[in-house]
Amino acid sequence: MINPPELVEPERFPYGPFRFKFALPKGVSWEIQTSTNLKDWRLLAADAACSPMTEYVDSEASNFSYRLYRVVAGGVPSSNVLGYASTIVTPGYSMIANPFATGVQTVGELLKGWPNGTSLSRFDTRLFRLTENMVQRDQWTNPSERLKPGEGAIFFNPTSDYKSLSFCGVVEQGTLSTPIPAGFSIRSPLFPQPGLLREDLEFPVADGDVIHLFDRDRQQYVLYSFDQGKWQSGAPAINVCESFWVAKAAAANWKRYVGVSA
Repeated sequence: MINPPELVEPERFPYGPFRFKFALPKGVSWEIQTSTNLKDWRLLAADAACSPMTEYVDSEASNFSYRLYRVVAGGVPSSNVLGYASTIVTPGYSMIANPFATGVQTVGELLKGWPNGTSLSRFDTRLFRLTENMVQRDQWTNPSERLKPGEGAIFFNPTSDYKSLSFCGVVEQGTLSTPIPAGFSIRSPLFPQPGLLREDLEFPVADGDVIHLFDRDRQQYVLYSFDQGKWQSGAPAINVCESFWVAKAAAANWKRYVGVSA
């Protein structure tokens, strides 16, 4: 009986391939499959293990903004699912999010190589104020600050260039939940998938709630209010790696089941 393989050491190269590794006994056949929703899986590659550790590089990764991976070895699926997700940050402000549960989550590692003047601001719901983490003298003032799934931050790109931000790691599975306090907070989906906030991503919206999405190109907020059981100006759509402001009339929990289909 083959133990479920574990996918490890995910790495996304800027604008390029995605790499990860897995261990299998020599001679065991494997398949690498990819998906965007954990339900529909497509075969990427198949072979047999010829060494204790197998490395796979997806050269097609630059063609997709996000992708999820699993390995099936001898008919046994991997114990975890890895993936990457990318977003483009414009000159000026963007609202960003890291949708992966494990892997690199510190700002110093997630956001390497940014020039002086770059900043990241998170909202402290207890003190009701924005915190600020900046690049000064070529390093972040708080490099150990973490950016976890379900959270979000305001990112400032001080350059005149459109740049790519990439996140990668393990996809959290099971019944996921993140608290949405009454009043203001910055939140993001716990799973790397775009969609309509309520209809696709199952956000617990209620009468009196207002969602603030940031339009990166116009550098301004767009408000979506919910009243009388419906959105008053169309449903907000959330992109992968995007966070948003929530003005919540009453506290709630954002729950969603995430699981792999065979």
